Amino acid sequence: MSDAITIRATIADLRQRLAALPKIDTRNGGDIMDQHRARRAAAEELGRYLTETYGARIGLRPESNRITMPRISSTSTAGLHGAFINWIAAVERRVPNVGLTDRQLRDQIVGEG
Repeated sequence: MSDAITIRATIADLRQRLAALPKIDTRNGGDIMDQHRARRAAAEELGRYLTETYGARIGLRPESNRITMPRISSTSTAGLHGAFINWIAAVERRVPNVGLTDRQLRDQIVGEG
């Protein structure tokens, strides 16, 4: 059960950091390519953080990007941001109890519910 709790904390951390990445907004009049470059650089920095903090393996290739953390891999042709989102979805599909609320998880641990 502690693995599910650890993975839930990892997902929460990753979601918070993804929300903080620079946005791409074509309505603000800024250079869209500059926005893409800023987002890509921030996503690469996030990849370094995930590598240092969680032992993630990050693969950057022109045709797709890959993230592997713990033994679950995801790819995306839409950059690292997409790979991170896909990794969260893959974990939620594969790891039992990861999508439960804290109360649901606690009730399951103590045998209620």
